[in-house]
Amino acid sequence: MTNHYEYYPNFLYLEEAAYLYSKLNNEIPWHQVKYYKPERGYVITPRQTWCAGIHNRLDLKKFILNYNEIPEWLLPLKKLVEERCDQKFNFMLFSKYRDEKDSIAYHSDDERFLGENPTIASVSVGQDRPFLLKNKKTKVVEEFNLTSGSLFIMKGLCQKNYLHTVPKQQKELAPRISITFRNGINKAASQNYYYYNTPQDTF
Repeated sequence: MTNHYEYYPNFLYLEEAAYLYSKLNNEIPWHQVKYYKPERGYVITPRQTWCAGIHNRLDLKKFILNYNEIPEWLLPLKKLVEERCDQKFNFMLFSKYRDEKDSIAYHSDDERFLGENPTIASVSVGQDRPFLLKNKKTKVVEEFNLTSGSLFIMKGLCQKNYLHTVPKQQKELAPRISITFRNGINKAASQNYYYYNTPQDTF
């Protein structure tokens, strides 16, 4: 029995997933973010993104000029995911993979601002897309087909022991949208998530 992930391919009904996809597609202010890394120069994110939430409202004025409230119409979904994960989340990160060319490279969400062994949950709607987990030591890859309405939870030692990716595909694909639910424990979480997921004139 695995202890690093849980996968629920039918977390939402198909009608719920279709409604959520339409709302997200039309009401989220999607942007393709360009950011700077000293070692790489300017990087254009190979997908569209957005971010909502804050690590601690009391710290707001100390470091960030603006932030996005989690939309009220998404609060029932947030509660549903929190109940399934037995975990509170204060951030929702949104990603839109417009076609087969959009992707995210292998990485781990192992930043200190997520705490020790964080739980990260992702709801997918729209086009099915492969999602890969690769063991850092053995290089063994586990592949999942994330369907519309599915919930994938990375937990326990997942971030410590595994990398994950949504790779580019060869065949033509329709858009897929994902929401990842995270709990940031300090201001570094807010600084990171807004820097990499929203236009840089918003913070």
